[in-house]
Amino acid sequence: MPRHRPWSLALVFCFALLMSCRQAPKPTKALNPNAPVDLRITEEPFEAQAALSRRMSILTAYLQRTTGLNVRYVPSINYVHSYALLERGEVDLVFVGIYGGHRLLDALPNAIPLVVQKPSYRLVMLGRRRWTEELAAGSTPSLDLVQGRRVGFGSRFSGSTFLQPLLAMQEEGLNPSSIEHCLHEPIQKHLPAHVADGLLDFVFVPSFNGQDDQFIPESLRDELAVVWVGTPRRNDYLVTTDNPEDPSRQDSLRKVQNAFLAMHPSDTQGRQLLESWGYSGWELPTPEFPGAVNQRIDVLLSRPGQLPSCEAA
Repeated sequence: MPRHRPWSLALVFCFALLMSCRQAPKPTKALNPNAPVDLRITEEPFEAQAALSRRMSILTAYLQRTTGLNVRYVPSINYVHSYALLERGEVDLVFVGIYGGHRLLDALPNAIPLVVQKPSYRLVMLGRRRWTEELAAGSTPSLDLVQGRRVGFGSRFSGSTFLQPLLAMQEEGLNPSSIEHCLHEPIQKHLPAHVADGLLDFVFVPSFNGQDDQFIPESLRDELAVVWVGTPRRNDYLVTTDNPEDPSRQDSLRKVQNAFLAMHPSDTQGRQLLESWGYSGWELPTPEFPGAVNQRIDVLLSRPGQLPSCEAA
């Protein structure tokens, strides 16, 4: 049955933010490095730690400047660890895709989405360029090409590169069991190499900036090509926990929510952050996202055989 969650914090924030909170607060002076930490934030480790740390250093500086809060980044070991940090109260905020968000909103009664990415995510399937050039003239590649093939996904907990492909297959009436063999590669940028090496026929990667071939490295552009691209949608959002009994924390979360909504390319740090994610900006959650998407995930997970059993890279 569909779940109905009273996302009280998001509802309280909504109208006030839409009417008056989209402008970022005035810049503040640098905080004392020994100042108490106000909020802690983490992210699903979908890429190398060095890249995550660079982006998070920009983000925490941006949040400090726009909110006056001391926000600290807490690295996570893997996807499950990033969720456990929020579940144990060791972080206040976590960036998730649709799979991690579904898990947290289902597991924690007081978990709520704080902000969601503006629609910019597209699912991309890559394959060998020679194979695509050999397609019959006028034929249009589709998702049913994965049937009987070797397919690569991201982490088994990834929304953008595992659950989104399964939802797309669900929409096309395809059963994941029709895939001959599959593999999980937690570091998404490593997926194209598995096709070039002959280990896989197709891999799923995300595109957040409209550049469908962004995951194909220069060294492999003669070998790999974009085979299929999905329609633009959302995938990522920021999850926190609602605690009305702590007004100070609630106020801090409102400031962070406001800072994300105000993030704009005209601001240097805002532009760096949006480009690093590939987003066009952030918005408030809606009944359609993540609410309706989570209902679709419930249906997918309730059907036997809908999650393929894949090897780890």
